[in-house]
Amino acid sequence: MAPRCQWLKTTFLASGVVILLLAETGAVCAQAPPQTDRQDREETDSASSHPLVGTRAGEERDDNGLKMTLVWCPPGTFTMGSPESEEDRDDDERQRQIALPEGFWLGKYEVTQAEWKQVMGTTPWKEKERVQEGPRYAASFMKWGEMREFLKRLTHQERQAGRLPEGAEYTLPTEAQWEYACRAGTKTAFSFGESSEAIHDYAWFHRNAMLIDQKYAHEVGAKKPNAWGFHDLHGNVWEACLDVFEKKSPIEQEPLVSLRVYRGGAWYGDPYLCRSANRGWLSPDSHGDSLGFRVALIPGR
Repeated sequence: MAPRCQWLKTTFLASGVVILLLAETGAVCAQAPPQTDRQDREETDSASSHPLVGTRAGEERDDNGLKMTLVWCPPGTFTMGSPESEEDRDDDERQRQIALPEGFWLGKYEVTQAEWKQVMGTTPWKEKERVQEGPRYAASFMKWGEMREFLKRLTHQERQAGRLPEGAEYTLPTEAQWEYACRAGTKTAFSFGESSEAIHDYAWFHRNAMLIDQKYAHEVGAKKPNAWGFHDLHGNVWEACLDVFEKKSPIEQEPLVSLRVYRGGAWYGDPYLCRSANRGWLSPDSHGDSLGFRVALIPGR
């Protein structure tokens, strides 16, 4: 049997954003530092001339050695987490306003077996249970550190080829970036609405995969995209994020254990695990048939 994952839930502080805690009300908000009109004009002029800055949400590019399609997520603010009224929500989904002052590119699809093999030269899913092999199947059985190595190598290759300017890099999305892209401007439980009724059209999950004996990560892009053009952010494989959480036993006072956050649900899970706000934590050594990732490209300045 392929290894299953034990999920831990907790509160967190999103990385890459400015968080303000209001002590009297308990409210949480995020904002960028105030700017002058001159600063605004200078940043607008700089962005318009930057070769890796997009112009609109959903804009696509594939000018990389892998011909991997990336989708532009513009700067913006959004409400991260779920309201208390949302069905099946967890306590660690407390809502907060998040500001993302810098735009970024995110993979239109999860990283595929062909893309992983082209960069890393390995096939960690080979001869494992609960796997279908093929170039467009979502890659699985990689540890968090191995995913980071893939992105490091991809960054190096693209710089060497002259396709990536200094300062830009491929990385994992932060948890805030992931949810921002998943929601694509929506505030509902799923990017396609409040109810999970239409989930068959958008996600691989237990009813259209696990329960009909298709117990594996599926080919990317077979389900409908969200409003910005992303596929499989709901279901198929849990997607690794950049964020790190430190947990310590309150009783034994053991040393800190680093955990990584994963998002989106997977082919074996219930619909509630595929919600836009649902969150999971795993050891960086975890790997299995339902763990994968997609790339983020940070333009830099």
